[in-house]
Amino acid sequence: MQIKTASLASPDGVYTIDPDCGGAIAPFQCYCDMTTDGGGWTLVLSYLHQGGVNPALQVRTIDLPLLGSTILGVNEGGTAFWGHSSNSLLNAIPSTEFRFYAKTSNHARIIHFKSSLATCLNYFKSGTGTCNGIIGSFTALAGHTSNIPTTSNFYNTNAGSNAMTHHPFWEGCNRHWEIGFINGGTTRWEADDCTCACCGPGCNALINTHTFHQVWVR
Repeated sequence: MQIKTASLASPDGVYTIDPDCGGAIAPFQCYCDMTTDGGGWTLVLSYLHQGGVNPALQVRTIDLPLLGSTILGVNEGGTAFWGHSSNSLLNAIPSTEFRFYAKTSNHARIIHFKSSLATCLNYFKSGTGTCNGIIGSFTALAGHTSNIPTTSNFYNTNAGSNAMTHHPFWEGCNRHWEIGFINGGTTRWEADDCTCACCGPGCNALINTHTFHQVWVR
């Protein structure tokens, strides 16, 4: 946002930032969205997952994922475009808003909203807390057609480095935000849907769906 404010014509793309201004964290590259909702967004989570494969999640402590493809079905596992910020790195990035985006090959709905809910953002920065309250504190953005977070009635707590990936909010056994969670031998990649009606061990209904999850902050 500082870059965008200093130069309104700054385009989307890769920039070098130093979030702690000469502190322990060395400068690193990140991807900035300078267009959506006025711009100034920093990408802190990106998982473009190909159905049928299950690369391990990557918690990034000294850099952030860059933006690669946005096409469902591409496998970006293990690349510079794969991973999410650790709690400590996210805490070092000045921010008061976050933005969620996701889509899946299982249906046509899109998750796309922003929020300035402080308790939820602090949860992502510390790994301790919850996103309870998100249903009354978000703004739908362009293309948002999903049921969550409006219908969310459960919220994971104290998930540490998986605060942004593992069920920060969900609606019963129907609609989830889930990234790479292993449950009963099944690795779940969900975006406003659920692996199957039972949501329990042995469910494999969506194991081959393609998904794309992003989280941004500013």
